[in-house]
Amino acid sequence: MTSKEQMHFDLRASSYETDIGQDYPQALKWQLIEKYSQPGNTVVDVGGANGRHAVDLAGLRREVTCVDLSPSMLLQMRKRDEFRALPQKQRPRPVVSRAQQLPISSNSVDMSYCFATLLLMPDQEKAISELVRIVRPGGYVILDIARPWNLGWIYWRRHYKKHGFPGIYPLSFKRTNTLFRGLKCHLEEKVATGFLSQLLFLPRVESRTKLREFIHAAGQSPDLDGRITGKVPLLANREYIVLRKDNRL
Repeated sequence: MTSKEQMHFDLRASSYETDIGQDYPQALKWQLIEKYSQPGNTVVDVGGANGRHAVDLAGLRREVTCVDLSPSMLLQMRKRDEFRALPQKQRPRPVVSRAQQLPISSNSVDMSYCFATLLLMPDQEKAISELVRIVRPGGYVILDIARPWNLGWIYWRRHYKKHGFPGIYPLSFKRTNTLFRGLKCHLEEKVATGFLSQLLFLPRVESRTKLREFIHAAGQSPDLDGRITGKVPLLANREYIVLRKDNRL
Protein backbone atom coordinates (compact mmCIF):
# COMPACT_ATOMS: atom_id res chain seq x y z
CA MET A 1 0.00 0.00 0.00
CA THR A 2 1.06 3.61 -0.62
CA SER A 3 0.91 6.84 1.36
CA LYS A 4 -2.52 7.48 -0.18
CA GLU A 5 -3.86 4.29 1.38
CA GLN A 6 -2.15 5.19 4.65
CA MET A 7 -3.94 8.54 4.65
CA HIS A 8 -7.26 6.79 3.96
CA PHE A 9 -6.97 4.71 7.12
CA ASP A 10 -5.50 7.54 9.19
CA LEU A 11 -8.57 9.65 8.43
CA ARG A 12 -10.92 6.84 9.45
CA ALA A 13 -9.06 5.67 12.53
CA SER A 14 -11.14 7.54 15.11
CA SER A 15 -14.40 6.01 13.85
CA TYR A 16 -13.10 2.59 12.84
CA GLU A 17 -15.16 -0.18 14.40
CA THR A 18 -13.74 -2.47 17.06
CA ASP A 19 -16.79 -4.75 17.32
CA ILE A 20 -16.68 -6.94 14.22
CA GLY A 21 -19.78 -8.93 15.08
CA GLN A 22 -20.38 -12.58 15.86
CA ASP A 23 -21.28 -13.98 12.45
CA TYR A 24 -19.65 -17.31 11.67
CA PRO A 25 -16.91 -15.82 9.43
CA GLN A 26 -15.86 -13.56 12.31
CA ALA A 27 -16.09 -16.32 14.92
CA LEU A 28 -14.07 -18.56 12.62
CA LYS A 29 -11.10 -16.22 12.87
CA TRP A 30 -11.03 -16.66 16.64
CA GLN A 31 -11.51 -20.40 16.40
CA LEU A 32 -8.44 -20.71 14.20
CA ILE A 33 -6.29 -18.34 16.26
CA GLU A 34 -7.09 -20.18 19.49
CA LYS A 35 -6.72 -23.61 17.88
CA TYR A 36 -3.22 -22.95 16.54
CA SER A 37 -1.73 -20.83 19.33
CA GLN A 38 -1.13 -21.37 23.02
CA PRO A 39 -0.73 -19.06 26.04
CA GLY A 40 2.77 -17.63 25.98
CA ASN A 41 3.11 -17.86 22.19
CA THR A 42 4.43 -14.89 20.24
CA VAL A 43 1.88 -13.76 17.65
CA VAL A 44 1.99 -11.04 14.97
CA ASP A 45 -1.26 -9.47 13.76
CA VAL A 46 -0.56 -7.91 10.34
CA GLY A 47 -3.02 -5.24 9.26
CA GLY A 48 -4.22 -5.14 12.84
CA ALA A 49 -5.82 -1.66 12.59
CA ASN A 50 -6.98 -0.47 16.03
CA GLY A 51 -6.17 -3.78 17.68
CA ARG A 52 -9.65 -5.25 17.36
CA HIS A 53 -8.12 -8.73 17.42
CA ALA A 54 -4.75 -7.98 19.01
CA VAL A 55 -6.03 -6.53 22.28
CA ASP A 56 -8.37 -9.42 23.02
CA LEU A 57 -5.69 -11.92 22.03
CA ALA A 58 -3.24 -10.29 24.44
CA GLY A 59 -5.88 -10.80 27.11
CA LEU A 60 -5.62 -14.52 26.35
CA ARG A 61 -1.94 -14.39 27.35
CA ARG A 62 -0.35 -14.32 23.92
CA GLU A 63 2.58 -11.96 23.34
CA VAL A 64 1.14 -9.87 20.51
CA THR A 65 2.69 -7.47 18.04
CA CYS A 66 0.12 -5.41 16.13
CA VAL A 67 1.40 -4.21 12.75
CA ASP A 68 -0.42 -1.60 10.68
CA LEU A 69 0.38 0.90 7.96
CA SER A 70 -1.58 3.61 9.78
CA PRO A 71 -0.01 5.31 12.82
CA SER A 72 -3.43 6.72 13.70
CA MET A 73 -4.97 3.26 13.86
CA LEU A 74 -2.31 2.12 16.30
CA LEU A 75 -2.80 5.28 18.34
CA GLN A 76 -6.49 4.40 18.64
CA MET A 77 -5.49 0.95 19.88
CA ARG A 78 -3.40 2.51 22.66
CA LYS A 79 -6.33 4.73 23.65
CA ARG A 80 -8.78 1.85 24.06
CA ASP A 81 -9.92 1.08 27.60
CA GLU A 82 -9.34 -2.63 26.99
CA PHE A 83 -5.73 -1.92 26.03
CA ARG A 84 -5.09 0.23 29.09
CA ALA A 85 -6.69 -2.35 31.36
CA LEU A 86 -3.99 -4.88 30.46
CA PRO A 87 -0.79 -5.05 32.51
CA GLN A 88 1.96 -3.03 30.85
CA LYS A 89 3.97 -6.08 29.81
CA GLN A 90 0.90 -7.78 28.37
CA ARG A 91 -0.19 -4.99 26.03
CA PRO A 92 0.21 -5.53 22.27
CA ARG A 93 3.33 -3.92 20.83
CA PRO A 94 2.40 -1.46 18.05
CA VAL A 95 4.56 -1.41 14.91
CA VAL A 96 4.00 0.91 11.94
CA SER A 97 4.94 -0.99 8.78
CA ARG A 98 3.88 -2.19 5.38
CA ALA A 99 2.97 -5.87 5.30
CA GLN A 100 5.34 -6.39 2.39
CA GLN A 101 8.42 -5.48 4.45
CA LEU A 102 7.97 -6.41 8.09
CA PRO A 103 10.65 -5.15 10.54
CA ILE A 104 10.62 -8.48 12.38
CA SER A 105 13.38 -11.09 12.43
CA SER A 106 13.06 -14.27 10.41
CA ASN A 107 11.97 -17.44 12.22
CA SER A 108 11.22 -15.50 15.40
CA VAL A 109 7.50 -15.88 16.21
CA ASP A 110 5.07 -18.72 16.76
CA MET A 111 2.21 -17.41 14.62
CA SER A 112 1.33 -14.65 12.19
CA TYR A 113 -2.05 -13.84 10.73
CA CYS A 114 -3.67 -11.32 8.40
CA PHE A 115 -7.41 -10.71 8.05
CA ALA A 116 -9.34 -8.46 5.62
CA THR A 117 -6.16 -6.79 4.36
CA LEU A 118 -4.49 -8.86 1.64
CA LEU A 119 -7.34 -8.18 -0.78
CA LEU A 120 -6.20 -4.55 -1.12
CA MET A 121 -2.63 -5.43 -2.16
CA PRO A 122 -1.66 -5.97 -5.80
CA ASP A 123 1.56 -7.55 -4.48
CA GLN A 124 -0.02 -9.61 -1.73
CA GLU A 125 2.18 -12.60 -2.54
CA LYS A 126 5.05 -10.54 -1.14
CA ALA A 127 3.08 -9.87 2.03
CA ILE A 128 2.26 -13.56 2.42
CA SER A 129 5.95 -14.39 1.97
CA GLU A 130 6.75 -11.98 4.80
CA LEU A 131 4.14 -13.55 7.07
CA VAL A 132 5.81 -16.90 6.47
CA ARG A 133 9.36 -15.56 6.82
CA ILE A 134 8.90 -14.27 10.37
CA VAL A 135 7.35 -17.51 11.68
CA ARG A 136 9.62 -20.15 13.17
CA PRO A 137 9.82 -23.59 11.52
CA GLY A 138 6.78 -25.55 12.67
CA GLY A 139 4.84 -22.34 13.38
CA TYR A 140 1.55 -21.27 11.81
CA VAL A 141 0.33 -18.61 9.40
CA ILE A 142 -3.40 -17.85 9.11
CA LEU A 143 -4.56 -16.08 5.96
CA ASP A 144 -7.84 -14.59 4.81
CA ILE A 145 -7.77 -15.15 1.03
CA ALA A 146 -10.36 -13.57 -1.27
CA ARG A 147 -11.34 -15.73 -4.23
CA PRO A 148 -12.42 -14.36 -7.64
CA TRP A 149 -15.96 -15.80 -7.43
CA ASN A 150 -17.93 -13.03 -5.71
CA LEU A 151 -20.61 -10.60 -6.86
CA GLY A 152 -19.61 -8.37 -3.97
CA TRP A 153 -16.25 -7.59 -5.54
CA ILE A 154 -18.05 -5.34 -8.04
CA TYR A 155 -19.23 -3.18 -5.15
CA TRP A 156 -15.96 -3.24 -3.23
CA ARG A 157 -13.83 -2.51 -6.31
CA ARG A 158 -15.86 0.63 -6.97
CA HIS A 159 -15.78 1.57 -3.29
CA TYR A 160 -12.01 1.40 -2.91
CA LYS A 161 -11.24 2.98 -6.27
CA LYS A 162 -13.42 5.90 -5.24
CA HIS A 163 -11.20 6.28 -2.17
CA GLY A 164 -7.97 6.24 -4.17
CA PHE A 165 -7.01 2.58 -4.03
CA PRO A 166 -5.90 0.90 -7.29
CA GLY A 167 -8.53 -1.81 -6.87
CA ILE A 168 -8.98 -5.15 -5.13
CA TYR A 169 -7.10 -8.32 -5.86
CA PRO A 170 -8.70 -11.71 -5.22
CA LEU A 171 -6.36 -14.67 -5.77
CA SER A 172 -7.07 -17.83 -7.73
CA PHE A 173 -6.60 -21.31 -6.27
CA LYS A 174 -3.78 -21.93 -8.76
CA ARG A 175 -1.83 -18.84 -7.70
CA THR A 176 -2.05 -19.57 -3.99
CA ASN A 177 -1.23 -23.26 -4.37
CA THR A 178 1.88 -22.38 -6.39
CA LEU A 179 2.87 -19.75 -3.81
CA PHE A 180 2.44 -22.06 -0.83
CA ARG A 181 4.58 -24.76 -2.43
CA GLY A 182 7.30 -22.23 -3.15
CA LEU A 183 7.26 -21.06 0.46
CA LYS A 184 7.69 -24.63 1.69
CA CYS A 185 4.53 -24.59 3.77
CA HIS A 186 2.10 -27.39 4.49
CA LEU A 187 -1.60 -26.67 4.13
CA GLU A 188 -2.84 -27.50 7.62
CA GLU A 189 -6.47 -26.45 7.24
CA LYS A 190 -8.72 -24.40 4.97
CA VAL A 191 -12.31 -23.30 5.48
CA ALA A 192 -14.40 -21.95 2.61
CA THR A 193 -17.13 -19.36 3.19
CA GLY A 194 -19.24 -16.83 1.37
CA PHE A 195 -21.01 -18.61 -1.48
CA LEU A 196 -24.42 -17.46 -0.23
CA SER A 197 -23.19 -14.18 1.27
CA GLN A 198 -22.59 -12.65 -2.15
CA LEU A 199 -26.36 -12.72 -2.76
CA LEU A 200 -26.65 -9.90 -0.22
CA PHE A 201 -25.11 -7.57 -2.81
CA LEU A 202 -27.98 -8.05 -5.24
CA PRO A 203 -30.34 -5.03 -5.42
CA ARG A 204 -32.67 -4.71 -2.41
CA VAL A 205 -31.87 -8.18 -1.04
CA GLU A 206 -30.17 -6.82 2.09
CA SER A 207 -32.80 -4.15 2.78
CA ARG A 208 -35.97 -6.08 1.96
CA THR A 209 -35.31 -9.65 3.00
CA LYS A 210 -34.08 -11.58 6.03
CA LEU A 211 -31.49 -13.46 4.02
CA ARG A 212 -28.60 -12.33 6.23
CA GLU A 213 -30.31 -13.66 9.37
CA PHE A 214 -31.11 -16.90 7.56
CA ILE A 215 -27.65 -17.69 6.22
CA HIS A 216 -25.73 -16.26 9.21
CA ALA A 217 -27.93 -17.41 12.08
CA ALA A 218 -26.47 -16.47 15.44
CA GLY A 219 -24.65 -19.22 17.29
CA GLN A 220 -24.28 -21.58 14.33
CA SER A 221 -20.77 -22.79 13.57
CA PRO A 222 -20.66 -23.36 10.70
CA ASP A 223 -23.74 -21.40 9.69
CA LEU A 224 -25.82 -22.18 6.59
CA ASP A 225 -23.48 -20.19 4.36
CA GLY A 226 -20.50 -22.11 5.71
CA ARG A 227 -22.19 -25.49 5.31
CA ILE A 228 -23.29 -24.84 1.72
CA THR A 229 -19.95 -23.32 0.73
CA GLY A 230 -18.19 -26.34 2.19
CA LYS A 231 -20.03 -28.51 -0.34
CA VAL A 232 -18.99 -26.29 -3.28
CA PRO A 233 -15.62 -24.86 -2.16
CA LEU A 234 -14.60 -23.90 -5.69
CA LEU A 235 -17.38 -21.29 -5.57
CA ALA A 236 -16.27 -19.80 -2.25
CA ASN A 237 -15.67 -16.06 -2.23
CA ARG A 238 -13.27 -16.35 0.71
CA GLU A 239 -11.08 -19.00 2.30
CA TYR A 240 -9.44 -19.00 5.69
CA ILE A 241 -6.19 -20.88 5.26
CA VAL A 242 -3.81 -22.20 7.91
CA LEU A 243 -0.25 -22.93 6.82
CA ARG A 244 2.41 -24.71 8.86
CA LYS A 245 5.95 -23.73 8.05
CA ASP A 246 8.18 -26.68 7.22
CA ASN A 247 10.02 -27.54 10.43
CA ARG A 248 13.00 -28.83 8.47
CA LEU A 249 13.98 -25.30 7.43
